[in-house]
This record gives sequence, C-alpha cells and structure tokens, in this order.
Amino acid sequence: MAKSKDEAGTNPPSARAKRWSEFLQWVDTHADSRWVFRGLGDPNLTLVPGVGRVDGYSEIAERTILEIFERRATEFTDTSPLSNWDKLALAQHHGLPTRLLDWTTNPLVAAYFAVTAQPATIDVQSVTPGYAVTHAIPSTREVPARIVALRVSTRMIVNTDIEHDPFTIKAVGILLPRALTTRIVTQGGLFSVHPRPDQPWVDPLSTRENIFDIPGNMRTFFRRRLFYFGIDPHRIMGGLDGLCSRLAWQYNARIGMGAVR
Repeated sequence: MAKSKDEAGTNPPSARAKRWSEFLQWVDTHADSRWVFRGLGDPNLTLVPGVGRVDGYSEIAERTILEIFERRATEFTDTSPLSNWDKLALAQHHGLPTRLLDWTTNPLVAAYFAVTAQPATIDVQSVTPGYAVTHAIPSTREVPARIVALRVSTRMIVNTDIEHDPFTIKAVGILLPRALTTRIVTQGGLFSVHPRPDQPWVDPLSTRENIFDIPGNMRTFFRRRLFYFGIDPHRIMGGLDGLCSRLAWQYNARIGMGAVR
C-alpha cells in the first residue's frame, strides 16, 4: 500500500506519535464536564459567529434573514412548538449565519472539525502590475489546525426559561440546545451566543494552555487516528450522507479496508 505524503515525507513516525500523545495528554488535562471545545482550521481565525463575518454587519439584516427562515422553514418542519432559541439553534445547525458559534463537549469531535476545516482565505498580490489582489486558500498541509478549550461556569449558561429573546442578552453565554436533531446529539453540540456578533470573542484564546495546535502536515495522521477512535463523517453527519462520505474517504486514504469492516 502506498503511503501518503504525510506518512512518508516530512514527519517521521516518532514525531507524529509524539504529537498525538501530547494531544491525548492535553485532552486529559481538560477531562471534566466543565470544558467544551471548538476546532479551527487555522490559528489565525477568530471566534466570530457566521452572521458577523460579513462587511457592514447589521442587526436589522440579521433579524430579517431569521424571520424569513422562520416563515419558510414550515415547508419542511413544524416550528410551532419551538422557542426562539430552538429556532435559532435549528437555523444554525442547517447552515444559516446566526449569532451562535458551534462548540462540542467532545474534544475528539473538535479535533475532527479542526483537521478537516479549510484554512482562512489570504490575499495574494499579483506579480503583474495593474492587476488586483486575488484571494486564495492555502494548502491544509501548510497551515496548522487548532483546538480551543473553554471552561464553562454556571453563570455562563443561558437560562432560556428567563431569557426568551436571543437578541436581548448582554454578555456572551452558552446555550445548551434541546435534542432538535440527531447530529446535535452525536456531535455533543452546544453553542456560544454573541450579543455583538461582529466582535471577536477573545477570552477563550487568551490562555495558551487551553489551545492545542496540530501541524498542517500532521492533519492526515490525526484524521486516521480519530477514525480508529470512531470519529469520522458517519459519526459526525449521520445517515447515508455520512456513511458514504466516510467510505469515500476510506477509499481514497486506503484505510480501514481490511478484514474487519
């Protein structure tokens, strides 16, 4: 079987194994229910929810797009029993930009999202005079992946019995969603809620001990290790889409193709 560049190239097995061991030790130091985790595809990324990543953020536009979602989502699901928080979490889960940011209680799930995520877009200046700056995404092998751990205190938990409107909270809080979808459950999903969604949340990135970086050329190795821990697209996505995504990756990576399937 041909080895991947990650296995045969710049990282000897001892270096990869050492970094994996360091990751497990890092996980062990954050191994209680007070910690939640987020995976980033690039150390340069900040903690800004999707709705705040556009130029010229507007709360009016945010409310408008959410109102459209609430009106049109009834074509696919009954939203009448859902609270405002439920609707916001459902919208976030299905890809609508909201003031929520995804976290997980499972550090291995966070590691999966980190190593499979794309790095941030960079500006590339054209070498030809007169041509504008273009945008490019660096190779994942060139950019480390990052896992962030956040210690959650009781006061950070949003009490949805008291706080009924996601637009009235004054400080960043943690939303513990109901089991609205299978993926939220299997991913150990929860959300941070951002009252100023266009402003980066800096606190979780301020303590180096709560950050673990995976070298870009070890992403493939880490993904293989996570596969053997049961963290793969089937676990992350569920359903036939998740199963086939996992099998496609197994086929391309030539992993898990032995007698035990």
